Amino acid sequence: MRRTVFLLFFLTCGVRAVSAQPAIEMRGAFGASNYLHADLDYTAPTLLVAARLGAGAFAIEPEFASSWHEETQTFGPNVTTVSNDRFQSLAVNLIGRTAGRVAGYAGAGVGMYWERSQYRVNDPFAGYEQSRRRGPRPGAQAIAGVDVTVAPRVKAFAQFRYEMRSFEDPGGGSVMQGFAGVSIVLR
Repeated sequence: MRRTVFLLFFLTCGVRAVSAQPAIEMRGAFGASNYLHADLDYTAPTLLVAARLGAGAFAIEPEFASSWHEETQTFGPNVTTVSNDRFQSLAVNLIGRTAGRVAGYAGAGVGMYWERSQYRVNDPFAGYEQSRRRGPRPGAQAIAGVDVTVAPRVKAFAQFRYEMRSFEDPGGGSVMQGFAGVSIVLR
């Protein structure tokens, strides 16, 4: 609970620090997450939604991300296994950026990360189901990308990021992600 309150306090202070600056962007992207621990050997589709607040060289970027994976395996005529995994995060990044039609940016932030996994064996003689939830857990991330202005209020962007989804288990909760998206400049 204290960690969630800290994150909300950090977000509120960051928004107040840039509230006098005029630029507000809404950003949305689709990409992929590649998990860096041995028990998850897949790449999952990922959705990212963020607001970038600030002007000039620095900005604050609160964001929400969600990735998911479902897999079904069949063994013989009557047995199947189904696994569902969903990962979600709520984070705040501090961004440093360059100016121009093609502008690079990099930054880092802190966040809260949740995971939900379900595994089910469909067998007429011995069915089995297991659910597991982890989080919220505090973690950190580093990001880098490029914005390309395509119209006066529209930018396309590509972003690469590394997430450490748990300070308690830095290697076990690490993820590499790549995104492509669109940013709409509101003001």
